[in-house]
Amino acid sequence: MNHIRTFAVSTTLILTSALLSGCSFSTSSESSSDSSASLFNSASSPFSASSDSSRTRRQKYEGDVADYTAEFVVASSGTLESFRGHLSELAEKHEITNWEADRDTYVGIGRGMAKAKLGKPQISAFTESLSNNEPWKKQAIEEGLKK
Repeated sequence: MNHIRTFAVSTTLILTSALLSGCSFSTSSESSSDSSASLFNSASSPFSASSDSSRTRRQKYEGDVADYTAEFVVASSGTLESFRGHLSELAEKHEITNWEADRDTYVGIGRGMAKAKLGKPQISAFTESLSNNEPWKKQAIEEGLKK
């Protein structure tokens, strides 16, 4: 299990480093996207939150973002672009019209990274890649890491 986690973390770091250094990735192959889709739609995830009917729609969205983020960073089988694409689908499912401007998205991402138990370097790299250097996004991710 440690070998898988090490591989997942290494892959995430490499991907994030490449993105930060200005490299571009082409659209991922259909099989890779199918693999990410299966993670996204997974019903038996070890990261899935309980289906508490008292949670609000926003709380459910944040929880689903956290679950997907944790699955994504552990599996590390997709690109940052595929991650963003699935976040968009998830937001649409929850009737969120602009996930990139939605604070709950970033809190959920932080919660997901905490669930996956990423180390500080991985958290930092992923945060930089997703926040576009916008302070409010970084703050929201930090808040999620503490939840």
